[in-house]
Amino acid sequence: MEKKRVALRKLLEAVEKEILKKPDKKTLDRLSLLVGFQDWESFQQALHGETSADKNYK
Repeated sequence: MEKKRVALRKLLEAVEKEILKKPDKKTLDRLSLLVGFQDWESFQQALHGETSADKNYK
């Protein structure tokens, strides 16, 4: 029974580590395309700065 608990604990730790991992740039760029931006940087600029989203629709 103890071996199963240890194995389950290790599995949960591995899953948590994978869930908390930051997505790579390629994934972020693809997600930004879904909301109408050319790349992740332009999305971040529009979200946190003064840049208008209209610049992406030229």
